[in-house]
Amino acid sequence: MSSRSASAVAAAVAGRPRPIALTTLGVRLLTSVAYVISVLLALAILSPVAVSFWGAMTTSKAMGTASEVGPGWQATTTTGSGVFAERTQAQTGFFTSLWYRYVFRVYGRTILFTLQLAVVSVVITTLIGVAASYALVRYRFRGQALVEEIVLLPMSIPGIAVAIALIQAHTTLRPTWYIILVGHLLYTMPFMIRAVTNTLRSFDFVALEQAAASLGATWWQRMCWVILPNLKHAILVGSLLVFAISLGEFNASFLLNTPINQSYPAALYDTYNLDSFQVSSAATMIFMVLLFPALIALQYVGGRELEEAGQGV
Repeated sequence: MSSRSASAVAAAVAGRPRPIALTTLGVRLLTSVAYVISVLLALAILSPVAVSFWGAMTTSKAMGTASEVGPGWQATTTTGSGVFAERTQAQTGFFTSLWYRYVFRVYGRTILFTLQLAVVSVVITTLIGVAASYALVRYRFRGQALVEEIVLLPMSIPGIAVAIALIQAHTTLRPTWYIILVGHLLYTMPFMIRAVTNTLRSFDFVALEQAAASLGATWWQRMCWVILPNLKHAILVGSLLVFAISLGEFNASFLLNTPINQSYPAALYDTYNLDSFQVSSAATMIFMVLLFPALIALQYVGGRELEEAGQGV
């Protein structure tokens, strides 16, 4: 390289803006700001949980009688029966389990029904969603992209619209709990299909399937020993998503519920409007106890999947 060319290159390099080098003080400052923001976000998330936890275990003496204003607590006397006769126990001391016992006695069947809906939704979405995802990725047909978009369409439709459409289209199912199950499936099926289709498109499962077929494996053997083992993480993540979404689904269920068949999120809404602060707090804590294990498992399984994908497992 000539001296003139070297001078030109040096001048061009010198003319470029140099990247700003962060000093040790700058790095510490940014780290401190990040910690402060994280703490503020944690407080914003945990403060309502702390208030609900406190309200669910304290008495009227600790919270004040003004917090006990629900219609369910009006005109109650010590001569009543059941949980209402125990109201006097909530007037003394600071801690009580009355509110939890009240929720379980009044909404115990609703909690079991909601868990039943979530489990049935997981089973049906797994059976139908895995098969549908395999067909969408494995085979090529006209309108394939349109079918996949139609499957994902309920995610963008308001729950009220879905509920009204189901009520108008399936009037015979209105008194039964099956119409609530259909509403849950419409909202949860896209998550299972999306999780499985993304995994199927991440590796060449067709080559693996053809290799197994060349060794004499039948279609059922290829599904059981080749396809499904590679989808175990996707199916597990999809199942946890379906369970969590079905457990907390409110928009469509609120209109599809009947006096006999009611989901727990709708009952939770009723406690906010009709019961005392203590009762609604206890109902909220019970809902969080039901939901948190699925969310924690989802974070753990999803984190392991990303770690294995980064390691090429």
